[in-house]
Amino acid sequence: MKTENNEKKQINVIGNIKASFSGRKFRSGAYTTIISVVVIIMVLVVNLIVTKMNIQFDLSSQSMYTLTKDTKDLVSSLKDDITIYYMVQPGNEQAEFEKIAKLYDKLSNKITLVNKDPVQYPQFASKYVDDTVAENSFIVVNNTNDRAKYIASSDMLIQELDYTTYQYKTTGIDVEGKITSAIQYVTTEDLPIMYTTTGHGEADNSDSFTKSVGKMNINIQTLSTVTQSTIPEDCGILFINTPQSDFSDAETTMIKAYLDKGGKVLVTLDYNASKLPNFLSILDYYGIKMSEGIVLEGDTNKYASGYPHYIIPNIESHDITTKVTSSNVPVFMPISSGLTVSDSKRSSLTVTPLLTTSDSSFSKVNVESTTSTKEDGDISGPFDLGVVSEAKYNDVTSDLVVYSSVYTFADDTATYGNSSLLTGTIGYLAGDMQTLSIPTKSYGDTYVTVTQLQAIMWGAVIIIIIPAFILITGGVICYKRRRK
Repeated sequence: MKTENNEKKQINVIGNIKASFSGRKFRSGAYTTIISVVVIIMVLVVNLIVTKMNIQFDLSSQSMYTLTKDTKDLVSSLKDDITIYYMVQPGNEQAEFEKIAKLYDKLSNKITLVNKDPVQYPQFASKYVDDTVAENSFIVVNNTNDRAKYIASSDMLIQELDYTTYQYKTTGIDVEGKITSAIQYVTTEDLPIMYTTTGHGEADNSDSFTKSVGKMNINIQTLSTVTQSTIPEDCGILFINTPQSDFSDAETTMIKAYLDKGGKVLVTLDYNASKLPNFLSILDYYGIKMSEGIVLEGDTNKYASGYPHYIIPNIESHDITTKVTSSNVPVFMPISSGLTVSDSKRSSLTVTPLLTTSDSSFSKVNVESTTSTKEDGDISGPFDLGVVSEAKYNDVTSDLVVYSSVYTFADDTATYGNSSLLTGTIGYLAGDMQTLSIPTKSYGDTYVTVTQLQAIMWGAVIIIIIPAFILITGGVICYKRRRK
């Protein structure tokens, strides 16, 4: 009997084992195992292929290691052979610098990257530049005309003072911007000059303005119009940056004469300009009239939350604003004055708005008023905050671009669409020259500024709509389960 029982147990065990291999759990487990093995093999194969072909993907938030379209377009049009010398001792390479410089070498057979040890070759740099070359710097050389441009390592680092430690910390890099600018510099024969007027309390050019225009390879010089009888012949762009005192009759006549000969003028102003009759006559000569006071927006979707004078204008279609609209980043125009088309506009003029306000905007004439609501005497909108006026007469074309805020090209607004507005404006006024200003890449977080209406909408979505959707979905699922 015991023998029979043992034999039965053995048969039952074997049967259970066979059953376990043929059951649903086994089949499911086997399937999972096979899929896992296949996935692992696929990952290994893909990894080997990517490593072998040196395939890389830039997953950084600001495409830190990807060249922009502007750079690619410039490089694709190169006719001269360019060498980028990376001045660094072996082992001391700055990872970001070297990685971005290699992208140029891969992009075109017209560009070659060469590492050069400044210690081993101490006299090498002097063949091209007079600068004292620092470690981790670049020298961009046009091998056709021997023109060269030095890029110091410190110029490629964006640094800010940390007021808690009183030490500078690196917040971003500008490697692509500097190298692309250098390539354009060594391949461009005639570089334009921008003269900025002085002697009328003009605002200083902001650091961001100077750097952006400098990267476009436009030489900025000051011009005291009081001591001049004519605007210099080599003036490509005349910049009048928010004057606080008026121009003389002679200066006004001189600037108008410069425009009549095909001149290009860029103007920024503030509400004080309404008290400068000669300055206003230059604008009026090109069909632009300035309204008194400061513009306030009545549309909550057109100003920064809580600040109706911090306007987010409509961007109108024009060659100047193409970069702004394509970037989809808002322009901010704080403390602006209203611009309109003058009644005395000449027939030879074409006045085109660039930045506009909504119909509910108005100009607060009493700038000392403590209320942001419209009062008696305030001027109803809409207004232009940016305008380009083009004059064509006897085959001569001249342009006057006006922006009605002193902060249009300030450091505080440079992180918004204002930087693209600047490059678009300078590019338009510079004419045929291809002007480039590659934006810097930041290590920090990117912040989004929203209007009051947007803040309310997103608040409603997060606080009310999403929780309500989750609650309703959960209720429906529970109801269906109870009915089963």
